[in-house]
Amino acid sequence: MTAPLELTLGQLGRLDELARGGTATVYLAPELRLPGLGDERFVYKKYNEATKQSAGPSLGTGLSNFVRFRERLPEEQREAWDARIIWPVSVVLDDSGAADGVIMRLIPERYFQEFTKRAGGVNRKPREVETLFGDDVTSARKGLAWVDLPARIRLIRAIAAAYGMMHKQNVVVGDISGRNIIYDPDPARPSIMVVDVDSARIKGNRAVFGMQPHTPNWQPPEALLASAALQRASRSSPSPPVEMLDRLRSRWAIQTTATDVYKFALMTVRILSNGRGGAVSRDPARARGVLKARIGDTAADLLDASFSDDAKQRPTMRDWYDALQHRKPGSRTPSPRVAADETPAAQKTSTLLANGHQVGQWVWVEGQGWVRRGSRPRP
Repeated sequence: MTAPLELTLGQLGRLDELARGGTATVYLAPELRLPGLGDERFVYKKYNEATKQSAGPSLGTGLSNFVRFRERLPEEQREAWDARIIWPVSVVLDDSGAADGVIMRLIPERYFQEFTKRAGGVNRKPREVETLFGDDVTSARKGLAWVDLPARIRLIRAIAAAYGMMHKQNVVVGDISGRNIIYDPDPARPSIMVVDVDSARIKGNRAVFGMQPHTPNWQPPEALLASAALQRASRSSPSPPVEMLDRLRSRWAIQTTATDVYKFALMTVRILSNGRGGAVSRDPARARGVLKARIGDTAADLLDASFSDDAKQRPTMRDWYDALQHRKPGSRTPSPRVAADETPAAQKTSTLLANGHQVGQWVWVEGQGWVRRGSRPRP
């Protein structure tokens, strides 16, 4: 049996609000159990009125296509999909029978983090990949464990695998940013999940919420060019034809597999070149050096090609996945304690840590690095 395509509000049971955002409110549905999904726990993402009106009358069809897409995957592929992507499993209908939101699996516990607030106390929320972009001192203040260079490369490899899987199934990821990848930095097995897939588009179908601009600081070159042209056209006199402005707006917001690759390259740069200003960096120099030293020339060249102004010249996610499986002959993976070619800030952070030092749910074990509290130390 599989989860039902549609559910009514009355079938969800008790709802506990978890988070409220600009487009939707997320509720935990602790009493909901769905066939074919074992002991999974679920959340209900209820779109607000403005979001539903923006999507228009095709919202129900679009969300249903999302759910059916996952159900059509062969069982083995669906299991691999669910291991990497939080995807809608059912559509929720309101009292009038119109689409009101979606049911999704609850993010696993290991992806949550207790963030220390400046004023004291903690804020528990998913550990988004953008937390890897900042400097080590700020990260430690927030309660984040230090993630060394080998673990960062493994996380990048995992992101490439997830995006590559989506592209193989003809899914454009869409509005990629530092907030729609979450990660578990466990040194023994770092992992990621793709979340907030509302902007994803199954090729041959319209995006569920229509035209969606790129997140600021993540725009590909073609969007930046279209944005500049749109601003010039809007200021011109006489005003240009409406059709021309519509074409520029479409170019400004277009999401393709090529824009996915560009944004993946940006993410790679920001993960490998973390520090102050890292969240907005577009300079590939340092990341290219890391890839060349650790993976080889192919990965370094892919980074350059991914930043091409010509979308047709960018590589595929499969190219990236294949390249990242290799390690340059003769390169040595440093011990978790300290990497010889790490940044001075990272060296200082690691070498000053005492055995047993705790940050959030992690403890520093000399000779092993960060180990999750409660796990059995490696011999």
